[in-house]
Amino acid sequence: MPVTRSQAAAAEQCKLEKKEGQESTGADNAFEKLPDELLLKIFSELAKIGPVIEGDAEEVSSRSPWFNTEPHPGLRAYPFLSQVCKRWQGILKNPGHGSELWREVIIDFGHELITAVHTPIAWSDRRPSDEEFRQSFAQTRLSATRMLHFVEERQQCVRRLVLMNSEGYWSDEGDFVNLQSKHNFTMAHFGLLLGVVKNNLQELQIQHCNDIFCRTHQGAMGAIAYVRGLRVLRIEDLHCRLEHEAVTDLGQLTQLEELAITGEEHVHPNSWAIGLSSVPDSWRSMKRLKRLQLQGHTILEALPDWLAELQITNLDVSFCKGCNISVVSSMTSLQVLSLQGMPLTDPARAQGVQLPALDRLTGLTALNLSENTLEEVPPCLSKLTALRFLDLSLNHMLRVKQPLNVLSGLPELCMVDFRGIHDEPSMGYWSEAKCATMRHVSALAKALRRRRHGTKVHVDVS
Repeated sequence: MPVTRSQAAAAEQCKLEKKEGQESTGADNAFEKLPDELLLKIFSELAKIGPVIEGDAEEVSSRSPWFNTEPHPGLRAYPFLSQVCKRWQGILKNPGHGSELWREVIIDFGHELITAVHTPIAWSDRRPSDEEFRQSFAQTRLSATRMLHFVEERQQCVRRLVLMNSEGYWSDEGDFVNLQSKHNFTMAHFGLLLGVVKNNLQELQIQHCNDIFCRTHQGAMGAIAYVRGLRVLRIEDLHCRLEHEAVTDLGQLTQLEELAITGEEHVHPNSWAIGLSSVPDSWRSMKRLKRLQLQGHTILEALPDWLAELQITNLDVSFCKGCNISVVSSMTSLQVLSLQGMPLTDPARAQGVQLPALDRLTGLTALNLSENTLEEVPPCLSKLTALRFLDLSLNHMLRVKQPLNVLSGLPELCMVDFRGIHDEPSMGYWSEAKCATMRHVSALAKALRRRRHGTKVHVDVS
């Protein structure tokens, strides 16, 4: 009996499916033979993949010690990882692997919400329409109980905890997406969360969670002070005022090595009172403190003199406009100093916040003086023989009248940032002084590159 064309096609399709099945089985068998140690290594590396930075910004960020990146959500960025196969699920849920996989837990409310919105299996192989996404977004809510349960199961392993974007997040289009009605996480849940992990927690970062601080009259600070073993505390992106009494309790964290309390970058510095008005004396007991970041405190009046008693190596008081920072001159243990956007003026000028004397800071390796009103390169920089990174960008009033010997003589200098100093908003062309400035900057770049391969001088003349 002759074989028809359709029968032949069916037979060929059957052979093809059988072959694909054999190949798939072989791949599955090979996968099953992979040791747990290798899979654990893969999972732990996935948790470290951070945001991608492109172009010139990547080069600057990789070399600048004062550059901060947003934390990556870690393994929680891969919500379907445990659903791929039973083998992976078993590895991820094995209590014996927790110390390798869950030392760091990052709960990004924005990320959690968008992940929950995309949960329907129907969307696993296609992109939802705008209308479908809007409907799912409107119906989705985050459960604080589930977050607590997740952390509780891993409480013995968690050493670093990050909470992000409980108030909302900034979309890729630049719009703010408010999340305060999309979850039921309250101060009570925050206290319970810290209570669960307090025995082993060493690092706590809270970023863009103003609702935690504002709604509860800042009782969150007292809860944080209860975690006495903290070595790193970062409270970032504030746009509220911190009362003196609220932050006084933080002085009980005597094990702290790093403390950062910063204002939100999206808020205009002059819009309202943000952050601290003064540094409480109770912080004097933080004898182990090495890194202090008080950025964007618009009402901070002065840094206390006793800061010179602490062995702080990294200080950032950028955008604290009007703050008296004269104590910096006595902080001889400093290695990294950021004074961006103060705005500082030259010491010889009678008006404005003057740049403090830096001559005694001979151990300084990185100095950020960008976005100030400096008219000349500070002569005191010639004494900073250990300096490697220098940022003078966006000092629009900067004029260089003679060769920059003050910088070319620094033996360790490997990166200088002059971007934006060419800008003269009131003129359609460069003045004679600005032409001379750019000529001397160009000569410095050539001299430093001849001296050492890899030295970078960033200049923007667009």
